[in-house]
Amino acid sequence: MRNLLRTAVGWARPPRGPDGDGGAAFTEVTAVTLLVAAVMLAVYQLELSRTFNEGVRQMVCLVEGPDCGDETWVEADRPEEPDTYEWKGDSPNTSDNQAIGMSQARDRGWTDQEWECLDSLWSNISGWDHTLIDSETGAVGIPGFRGGEHGAMPSGFTESASAQITWGVGYIADTYGAPCAAWSQWQGTRSY
Repeated sequence: MRNLLRTAVGWARPPRGPDGDGGAAFTEVTAVTLLVAAVMLAVYQLELSRTFNEGVRQMVCLVEGPDCGDETWVEADRPEEPDTYEWKGDSPNTSDNQAIGMSQARDRGWTDQEWECLDSLWSNISGWDHTLIDSETGAVGIPGFRGGEHGAMPSGFTESASAQITWGVGYIADTYGAPCAAWSQWQGTRSY
């Protein structure tokens, strides 16, 4: 057996070169290659590759990647959607509220360009939605009432589109004279 092993090693060893390493470099490369192959075989047999691949798949699912099934991990941790959420123009009363606004604007002589400015202003602020409460700015209702800027909120303001429009038209008249001046102010500062 020893002779057979010596013969196999001698056969695998290249002839000695001028540097005299006696094939040690070749033997080292062979040993390292065999070691790497053994580790790869062990990983495959121990199902570590499947565990690794499953971990990668789950990480992809965290960002809603492919092959994640019906629900991702992110969706499992996501809070419930609010029951109702209306924002800028989604109110079923938008056209009714605009009609009230147009009537009150006409009563003040705000037609044509002034009406367009008022419509643009309140369309951008609230979409004519009298139920709006903007969580970022605290603006309430159609005219975007803000207590810190506009003082005390009139009674019945949150429930009535007409009350909001009456207050807003009066505020614009007293503060800016006409809607186009208020619209210009809002375009520059996002408040009026």
